[in-house]
Amino acid sequence: MFSWCRAQIEEHGIRVAAPLIGRVARSRARVQLANRFFPATVECPCCGWTGRQFFDYIEVGYTVPNASCPQCDSHSRHRAFYLWLRNTYQLKTRQGTALMFAPERALESLWEEADKLRLIRIDIAPARGVDLLANAESLPIADESMDLIWCHHVLEHVERDHEAIHELSRVLRRGGGELIVSVPMELGTLTREYGFANPHESGHWRMYGDDFADLLASKGLTVETLTHELSPEDCRRYGIVPERFYICRKNGRAVGGK
Repeated sequence: MFSWCRAQIEEHGIRVAAPLIGRVARSRARVQLANRFFPATVECPCCGWTGRQFFDYIEVGYTVPNASCPQCDSHSRHRAFYLWLRNTYQLKTRQGTALMFAPERALESLWEEADKLRLIRIDIAPARGVDLLANAESLPIADESMDLIWCHHVLEHVERDHEAIHELSRVLRRGGGELIVSVPMELGTLTREYGFANPHESGHWRMYGDDFADLLASKGLTVETLTHELSPEDCRRYGIVPERFYICRKNGRAVGGK
């Protein structure tokens, strides 16, 4: 918590960070009391934690209630993908070389079980214990060398996302390779570019819309649109708001320009 507070002060300044830290402290104290004194109603499939309520996720510009697991810090999308990767995609049976962007601690146990995958963890910062430090806009990776690429809630943080998607397509193996990708989206809209890393939107450069699938397709990818098919009971139990995601495969054409 201390390191998070320091990071908020460094990023936003004390005048903005102080009220944010106060909101987070009050919210966490309330949730901790509820978890201590009331029966459990939610469960995290990633780590097995149970309690009355997940922590609220609070940023400068928005709040997501009942969002973060107190034990492993999973969010809705992590818990949904944990179930999908384990039960539907059968990650444990996959083989080849996998490229994982911004490794998520909540999903680490699943990737460790996939012992037939050679996993390459990649990020722009070393804090996540990565194998490769690189920017998604220029990957030091050979053409068509990746059998699986995992890229979730990453592209909104990239200034030149067209170049990044071109790179993902370039390194994806033709004839069986799969890119699994998701981004924050507002359905029924088109992508809105901010023109800067918006501090009120977690440093996002844009909010994606329904045209995201067309952007993927423009980089030589065949795009399959999916949602997490979970029952209302499972969504309530695991604190999940299902979201749209995509499985992309390289088509027969050469990748076009950036």
